[in-house]
Amino acid sequence: MYDPVEAARSLQPSIREAAERIEDLRRLPPDLVEAMRSAGLFHMLIPQSIGGQEADPVAAARAVEEVAYADGSAGWCVMLAAQSTGFAGLMPEAEAREVFGHGGIIAGTARPIGRAVAVQRPEAGYIVSGRWPFASGSSHADWFMGECVVYDGDQVRLDAQGNQVTRAVFVPRSEVTTYDTWHTTGLRGTASNDFSVTEVFVPEGRGFQMLVVEPQHPWVLYAYPQLVFMNHGSHALGLARAALDAATEAVRTKRGWGDQPLREVLRVQSVVAEATALIESARCYLYATAEELWAAAQSDAAETQVLRSRVRLAASHAARSSVQAIDLLHSTLGTTAIFVSNPLERIFRDIHTAAAHVMIGQLTYQAAGRVELGMEPDFPFF
Repeated sequence: MYDPVEAARSLQPSIREAAERIEDLRRLPPDLVEAMRSAGLFHMLIPQSIGGQEADPVAAARAVEEVAYADGSAGWCVMLAAQSTGFAGLMPEAEAREVFGHGGIIAGTARPIGRAVAVQRPEAGYIVSGRWPFASGSSHADWFMGECVVYDGDQVRLDAQGNQVTRAVFVPRSEVTTYDTWHTTGLRGTASNDFSVTEVFVPEGRGFQMLVVEPQHPWVLYAYPQLVFMNHGSHALGLARAALDAATEAVRTKRGWGDQPLREVLRVQSVVAEATALIESARCYLYATAEELWAAAQSDAAETQVLRSRVRLAASHAARSSVQAIDLLHSTLGTTAIFVSNPLERIFRDIHTAAAHVMIGQLTYQAAGRVELGMEPDFPFF
């Protein structure tokens, strides 16, 4: 049986060895991409019938943590690839197999800023044009996903409630132009660049309407996207664990003011303890709630809204706790942490870049609070 955590851990030495290249190239090196692809890390959450590993989603989240523990950018690319595989269940199986099968890796953006004009030639589909930002993994992706507003001729298509109809579409790399726009504080190796397509035909089946279409594949995971978005929290925890290890190593060997060993400084001892508690408590909450939701999903539980919401809440809490822990450690180590030779310097940049993502931002707390108060959430994938 495929073990995603073991697969991730087996590659940690190679990922660490590539860390400087990842940072310098601002993308994952091709040899590392192929090693990760061969290890199944980009296809953990694809059903076996489509060519994936069909892994337990909680184990897959732990694998994301292990990759991020080795390198933040590598972990982010695996995390976003796992997140995009959730779209495989929303298309006809033949189309999903074309995109995600044979080791296909996806990059893209769920933001309806493209244009998809409905046509009937040479078959039913759409002529797609647009430019989208933040396509993590653009340097190694085989397919790109962009969300569009649907047009009938020059008129925007509206649904029965008068809302714009949108559609996520998948376009092969050969039809895509990428732009070197990802010059950032952290996660520099994710190649989260802009991309565009111009008047590309996309068949009807190679896409879906976001937030509207029901899963077309029977795997129960596709009805529980919260178990995919939890990977944002797992990624942050991997960074936090790496920061704690780097800080602990520095504290054990470094001497501070007055030549006092840092490990004997009370303030340093307190910070290490506080960071440990922040990380471990957030890990327990994230994986405990996820395990509970996955069990409920497999048992076909009738009511899971609170559990779904708490998994999203736990992911955001894990990210926020990781930021707090890393900030504490970075601040306490002072000048030691500002040099690029210390892993904390890059981890500090990476976690603050990662934490800017909307899927773990303040809106998730607000939506979770609504659920706790007996109201409907007002944020996607809750």
